[in-house]
Amino acid sequence: MKYIPYILLGIVILAIVYFLAVITRYVNRILYPKTKTYDMAKEKIRKQGYFPEEYIDSLTYEPLNLKSPYGYMINGRLYPNGSDKYVIIVHGITMNLYGALKYLPFFYKKGFNVVVFDLRNHGETGGDNTTYGYFEKWDLKTVTDYLFKKFGDGISVGLHGESMGGTISMLNMAMDKRIRYGIIDCAFSDLPELLLLKLRQDTRVHSKKLINLVNLFIKIRAGFSIEDVSPLKELPTISQPILFIHGAKDDYVPAAMTKAMYSFKMDKKFMYIAEGGEHGTSMATSPDAYDEKVTDFLNEVYPDEHFITGH
Repeated sequence: MKYIPYILLGIVILAIVYFLAVITRYVNRILYPKTKTYDMAKEKIRKQGYFPEEYIDSLTYEPLNLKSPYGYMINGRLYPNGSDKYVIIVHGITMNLYGALKYLPFFYKKGFNVVVFDLRNHGETGGDNTTYGYFEKWDLKTVTDYLFKKFGDGISVGLHGESMGGTISMLNMAMDKRIRYGIIDCAFSDLPELLLLKLRQDTRVHSKKLINLVNLFIKIRAGFSIEDVSPLKELPTISQPILFIHGAKDDYVPAAMTKAMYSFKMDKKFMYIAEGGEHGTSMATSPDAYDEKVTDFLNEVYPDEHFITGH
């Protein structure tokens, strides 16, 4: 009998250790996602059904190697097109610049110079971890700064972001008013809400207190709070026009998040829900419809131009 308290204490300690180990693994999944190689990214895009690889490979580009404010190098490409209009395409989580290149034809054939780059901790860009926009928005600003410095203040720069890239784009637009517009495809509206959703999908546990504990670990490990990764909070301050896009059948980031963001945007807002589209496949599901929506939006942004469809 005298050993029972020690046994119970041992069980409690083991339970705490196990719980902390589970939390640590979950935090590691968030901060260090398994990213794809270039070949893996291309294969995924091919399977989605739309990737004009021969056309993209036929274009010349200038390599970009820019110094991040956080010390590592940002790897990217600039596809020049003899225009004063630039679009920076921002890829999603686990992908790399090839996840952005699939959108290149929609802009390049309309005369835009196109910039793609590997996000922090993705592709050939450095960085110790992934922060879902908290630090990445400053890397995006570094790319924008480079364009204005090299090509002058008279250029126009817009953003196209997919998934996490869309979230990063909105966080960037909130602080950088030089950005002319944003095309935001299947982005998440709030990181704590997304993590709560994923927790429920993975474990059937719905606990905001657990997410708060995860946030504490993230603050200690990575130096940022998930509470600060919330486009929903920033949208009322974003004055630039935004086209929101989402696949109706997206079960990774629900379309309800895009609808909520559309509601929070004060004005200059447009929305396209792609029927049949899953996560990141709205364009592949119907390239013609996607091109039409993007073209109509660009004609709103640049009323003196007359962009036509054709991808």
